[in-house]
Amino acid sequence: MPIPYSMFALALVMTAGSLTQKGWWWLALWPAVNFALLGWAHLGQNAGIYGKRADGTLPVWSWAVFLPLHLLTRVVWRLVCVHNRAPACQQVLPDLSIGRRLLNHECQTRFDNYVDLTAEFTESSAIRRSPGYILVAILDGAAIDPNILRQAIDQLRPGTTFIHCAQGFGRTGLFSAAVLLRRGLVRDPAEALARLRAVRPGIRLSPLQQRSLEQFACLISESAATTSAVN
Repeated sequence: MPIPYSMFALALVMTAGSLTQKGWWWLALWPAVNFALLGWAHLGQNAGIYGKRADGTLPVWSWAVFLPLHLLTRVVWRLVCVHNRAPACQQVLPDLSIGRRLLNHECQTRFDNYVDLTAEFTESSAIRRSPGYILVAILDGAAIDPNILRQAIDQLRPGTTFIHCAQGFGRTGLFSAAVLLRRGLVRDPAEALARLRAVRPGIRLSPLQQRSLEQFACLISESAATTSAVN
């Protein structure tokens, strides 16, 4: 089931429970509203729903409104980290590394660029302090406009880059594959993903992310063709 409809289904079940059951069931209305809002955000590809700021922090109102979702997201993230054997950070190229969200004590290597793709997490303070920190917020399983993707890649500083989302598989795969395409290191999205999976096998794109990557590849090809024609 697509993510938006899953969120709406959860919201409906929780709302029904809170209205038909006695006792503390009314508390289910809070997460029910959270899931409904998140489903709406996914339908509109609205990564700003959590209010994450350019400095990588979440405002107080986000915690007040989305506390159930924030708590659930962090518990699930911790559990996945415990059971997932994929390294936190892996090198694709000498100047390009990918991985999951890092905690402060895991930020051992310094990079010139830190690309944070999460909309739902506050970035680690050790990374936020870096002048090369860039937020490109994308909802989990969601995509991004190809033009915005290109702009984000083009603003990267020369030097080393670390790209991450929550677990380092979906959004990270999309952005890092786009980087390989933008640099002209691969011919198409399939080759880009194959190269990434050779390093991080768990990389998987959602249908929306796959479509976004293909659109990005077309955008890059058209731009290159136009430049070639002008010259």
